[in-house]
This record gives sequence, structure tokens and C-alpha cells, in this order.
Amino acid sequence: MDDDTREMLHETAASIFADGPPDLWEVLQSVGIDKALVPESKGGVGVSWAIACELLGIAGNHAAAVPMAEAMIGHWLLDFAGIEDAELPTIAFSPPLEPVRLSRSGDEWHVDGALVRVPWGGACTHVAFISEGPAAQLIVVARDASGVSITPGQNLAGEPRDDMTLEGVVPVAVVPAPFESNSLLAIAAVMRSALMSGAIERALALTVDYANMRVQFGRPIGKFQAVQQNIAVLATQAAAARAATEAGGEAIDGWLAGENGSLTHNVAAVSAKIRTGEAAGQVSAIAHQVFGAIGFTEEHELHRFTKRLWSWRDEYGNEAFWADVLGEHILGNESEKTLWRTLAPTGSSLEVGATR
Repeated sequence: MDDDTREMLHETAASIFADGPPDLWEVLQSVGIDKALVPESKGGVGVSWAIACELLGIAGNHAAAVPMAEAMIGHWLLDFAGIEDAELPTIAFSPPLEPVRLSRSGDEWHVDGALVRVPWGGACTHVAFISEGPAAQLIVVARDASGVSITPGQNLAGEPRDDMTLEGVVPVAVVPAPFESNSLLAIAAVMRSALMSGAIERALALTVDYANMRVQFGRPIGKFQAVQQNIAVLATQAAAARAATEAGGEAIDGWLAGENGSLTHNVAAVSAKIRTGEAAGQVSAIAHQVFGAIGFTEEHELHRFTKRLWSWRDEYGNEAFWADVLGEHILGNESEKTLWRTLAPTGSSLEVGATR
């Protein structure tokens, strides 16, 4: 995709979110944002995962209450499974200790188990997930299929996170998965990080504006050194989150092009959620400290971003979860790669401690 097309996508998405139409999701669907990852030959836009992350950053910057990340991944998975014309697919995961059970009776598959905290599970038309085990299967279930029941729920930001129970459900499709469930979780984590980075940047902008406007002791509070230092920290966290997300999106593209092992072994992909999660915690704390009590009121828009940051931070694995994954991979690396080469694979050819 050339730079002009990329810029056009950015401008289109930014314009739609800025306008904030009441039928926002329908408008986004009408321009194909939900199918951004699907090839153009199949009715999609055909963007890279890196560009998809950029579009999600714009959505996060507007605290858009739409299932954009899940629909993007869902349409991509449904295309792989050969399913067309799905209106709103989402993705799901089963509890770690209670994986979904897939059985076969003659020519018919059946699915039993539970899918927890499914984003927009009650509103979706299809849900895609990957079974556990060495012979991982990509399974697609229609929400209105017999045997599917929904228990409504939501996260702190009020976004739907519904539990789905499956009892003898006949799936729409069962095909060999392109990768294992943990790699799908890593993809979802990077996409969630992209939303977070956009929300972090908006929290920064709101905080700077407020600090320059709010007058205390005869001058704007942004003139006080302590406030300036806090905002400087907020700005560095926003920059770090953006960089981590960009690296994560590029890592997915590189991994899919090479299909080399699990995505959970990719340092950039795993680090995206770690770094944005850390940034989310600091940014939310600093922003609310600068705003004071007004930032918590229902009338002010700051909480629309911080509540999402607090919610998204825990979804698809928080930073502690992914730090464990990263640490186990590095410590368990049986190849000849050194720790430094694992963390900086494209760095200088000089080894640590080498002399010129």
C-alpha cells in the first residue's frame, strides 16, 4: 500500500471519529474499516497489521465504543475459514483450565464449553476462536446457533464483555488453525495496545490543555515546575506506548510473512502490551492528579479515556502476564542466541564487551 492510500485511510478514519455520528459503527462498516485486514480481492481493504494498528490508535484517541479491533481480527479469521458476508464477527478465548471441547459425530462437529468476557458477544453474528492442543482448530460459531447462551457483562468503561456458554453447538466452520491459541492472544494484545496508545495520547492532550487553562495562585498550573515535570513524564509514556505499538504491529506482519514459531516468542509483539500497560497506569494517575476532582466527574471527558485504559490494560493479558511469557521464552531459549541478541536481534554486530 502506497503512502497516499495510507494517508487517505488515516484522514477518513479521523474524520469519521471526529464527527461522531450516532450510527458510528455502521458508518465505519460502510467504508470497510472493519474488513481492513481482508484482501481487496475478497471485499476488504488489504492493509498490513501495522496500518491496522494505526487505525486503532485513531479509534482509541476518540474513545470510540465500537468493536473495531475484534471485528478486524474476526473478519480476517473468517476469511481464512472460508466464511463470507458475516456482519459482525468477534474473537474469544476459553478459560485456561477449562478449554472448549470439540467432538465429532459422523460428519458433524459439536462444541461444548465456555467462552469468557467475549467483546460484544451478545451483539456479534459470529465468534471465532482457536482450540487448545497440538492439533489446533479454528472454530467459528454463529451467535444465534442452537445451544448458544449469553450472560451479559461489561468492563469498567461500559463496553460489552459477555460470557458465552456452548452446549452441543454445531459450528459454522472447523478448519486447521493457522497458528495456536496463544499466538491469537498475542495478536489481540497488540491490537488492544494500539487502542491504548491512542487513548494515552488523548489523555496527554487533555492534560496539557487543562494545565494551560486552569489558573491557581494567579497563574496557570502548567507554569508550576512540579506540574511541568509530571506532564513531561506523561509525554514520555505516550511516546513509549506509541513506539511499542508500532513495533508490535510490524512484528505481526513479519511473523505472518515468515510463520516462524509462536508469536509469543517475538520480543516486540510480547513487549507491546507490557509497555503500553505500564504507560497506561502512569498516564492515568498523572492525568487525574493534574485535573483533580473534576477529572472524575461524569460530565468531564477524561474518565472516558482513563476507564478504557484501566479496562484494556487487563484484557488479553496484562503486563505481568506478558512479562512472564517473555521471561520464560528468554530464559528457556536453547538456541545459541545470547540474551542481548534476543532483545536486540537487529542491533550492532559488535557483541557486548567486544573491543574495536
